[in-house]
Amino acid sequence: MRQEYLRAAAEAYANITPMQADCYHYLNDGFNTIIQERLSATYTSQLATKAIRIRYIDKVVRTALAECQYPINETTGYAWNDIERSAFAGIAKQTWSDNKLSDHVNFMLNDMAQNANIVRVEIRLQLLGYSEAS
Repeated sequence: MRQEYLRAAAEAYANITPMQADCYHYLNDGFNTIIQERLSATYTSQLATKAIRIRYIDKVVRTALAECQYPINETTGYAWNDIERSAFAGIAKQTWSDNKLSDHVNFMLNDMAQNANIVRVEIRLQLLGYSEAS
């Protein structure tokens, strides 16, 4: 229990952005639906500025957020392949492939992992500094 309080305090002092905190907590604390909604809104607006048809954005975001919940295939670095992603999204495999929708899923997954890693490192630095001072 003490470790959880230390982690929360370290996070508060680490100057972590809300987006980074959401990614960290979504990936590490059980895929909270409230955080999922915030991430969905954030990534929906980010993808709206990219070369992706608007009608696919919501499906791509939901697919990426769902894929996070599955174990990663060590060979590919992602949990799902294009066929599994297109099936989850309800988009034909050919349409998925033609529109390069996996590129956008990969962007989200990589961005979330990077944000979570930044938080993990910042918390660790805060905790190490705290434990050395005691």
